[in-house]
Amino acid sequence: MNNKQYYKCSRNHYFFGKLMTVRDFQSEQTYFNSKRRLGNRMLNGSGIVSGLNVILVDNKTFSLETGMAIDYMGREVVVPDATVKRLDIIKGFEENKDKAIIYLCIGYKEKLEETTFSVAGSGKSSGVSEEFNRVSEGYELFITADEPLESELKIDSLLIQKIPVYAKNGVYLTLEVARYVNPGKPIKISAIFEKENVEAPIKYSFDITGEFFRTNSGKKTLNIDYQETEISVYKKLEREYFLYCDASTDASAQLSISKDSFKIEVGADKITLEEDITIPILIKTEPLRQIIVNDFYSKHFDEIVDNVKGKNIYLAKFHIVTNQLTYFIESFEKHPFKQYIYSNDLLRLLQEIEGGNNTPHQNNITNDLDEEISKPQILETPETKIDNIVTGVERINLGFNPKVGKSYYSYEFVHGLGNGNIAVVTAIDNKANYLTDDKGILVFGDKGIFPKEEISISAPNVQTAAVVNSEKGTIRIGVRLQEKTTAQAVDIRWWAFKPIETKKEEEELIIDENVRVIITPNTARVKPLEQIRFQANIEGSSSQEIRWAMAENNTGTIDNNGLYTAPSKEGVYEIKAYSVKYDDKSDSAYVVVSATD
Repeated sequence: MNNKQYYKCSRNHYFFGKLMTVRDFQSEQTYFNSKRRLGNRMLNGSGIVSGLNVILVDNKTFSLETGMAIDYMGREVVVPDATVKRLDIIKGFEENKDKAIIYLCIGYKEKLEETTFSVAGSGKSSGVSEEFNRVSEGYELFITADEPLESELKIDSLLIQKIPVYAKNGVYLTLEVARYVNPGKPIKISAIFEKENVEAPIKYSFDITGEFFRTNSGKKTLNIDYQETEISVYKKLEREYFLYCDASTDASAQLSISKDSFKIEVGADKITLEEDITIPILIKTEPLRQIIVNDFYSKHFDEIVDNVKGKNIYLAKFHIVTNQLTYFIESFEKHPFKQYIYSNDLLRLLQEIEGGNNTPHQNNITNDLDEEISKPQILETPETKIDNIVTGVERINLGFNPKVGKSYYSYEFVHGLGNGNIAVVTAIDNKANYLTDDKGILVFGDKGIFPKEEISISAPNVQTAAVVNSEKGTIRIGVRLQEKTTAQAVDIRWWAFKPIETKKEEEELIIDENVRVIITPNTARVKPLEQIRFQANIEGSSSQEIRWAMAENNTGTIDNNGLYTAPSKEGVYEIKAYSVKYDDKSDSAYVVVSATD
């Protein structure tokens, strides 16, 4: 019923007077379905095309948002409407509820619906037979505890090899290393550390050496170490390192981890390796792009088409705690294996960002693959002056009947320049939409000084002032209304300046992996059109400047102070907070908008 195989390419031949039977019509649908699905699988791949976000509503319930995926047989899996479900009603939960980690998957499913009369049959005692008139294409959710092999889910294994270094008692240390490297080029090594249901702090250290490899400073040994300072039961951390290949010709090489250099401490327990670990590397003068293309087209067609058993679309990874009576979700991770299909529009945009050509075809992303894989990611640090000037807009509510001479105030907010003295300049902002519009008038001081025909703005005339707390690194803005107005709010543009400080070279070149954004609260429940304030803190950084945004359009609004205004439509909506300094650091919070308590 779910068309779980590819059919031979045989279609109807029509001629005048042909008698059409059920078989002919079925083969017609089968032909076009199979051709389309085969094209989906071979040309686009498998994974999430768009959406399908999983949002945690509470510790037992999640919301699946609309979206689309293509499964490993090329079938389109579409979720047309958002749905909220308890985890324990999902197929497979009872069989896996005793596992600490379970995965939420989505699959293609068909069902027959819409009964109608069959004029050719009399299968019932009444002499009238009913048959189904439609085949509804849909989806089903199910739970599994089986951990997939990522190398089988994506073709990344053509380039990247995963080397398990340590995997015992809920602690996992894995290296991701490229299979190939060009002479004179760097090779990236990603160290991935995970802990699952482990309360003890983790500390590890080991050395990587190789005959044809050196560090950027010329050393023959790359030391990798990590010490957990913020203890959590579940954690996933990835760090990148680079070694440069100093070979001049093709060679078969290897990287090695000596068991004598490897040390890992789980709480008070000290653990060592039983044997050395070797990582094979092929040094090739041939461009990496060509090597990968050759490897891909060497794969057997049946290996791609028929090897679908156990390959699922994974939507979420849940850490659950259960007892005899109930369960709760301790934490979860959305799209744990990043099974994404990049559209041509997205690929074109990525190429523009990387300075590639503008041809919007997926194959063109491999044009400079060897260069992109080889070169290390150099972090471009802005000039120090940029770090010492920040700006934003504060919307100060005046209420329904503002009074002349009365003072109104903003919430106290973090300016992002850290502790210490700063200078603040304020102006009335008359932009129609200060979040997206760059055009408008800024008024510094009293707008009444200028003739109305020379400066005509809709914003009310106010005096402004700012209070800076040097210990907390915050600003509070106040305004006093100077004239009658029907406006219920005024937007105040502010600039904060801080004397330039000399930064350490390491801080200019390296983004600390321990920097993270934390939103409080991470979940909230409000009524339609109700407001709630969120706060965000950036741990591990002196810069506390935050950029707020909604994950999707028409899901409410949030201002620069984290004040969220719910829409009139009920639903579950995602709020994002981004670090302005570290643009790859962000956090999400979720709001359940419901008219009922």
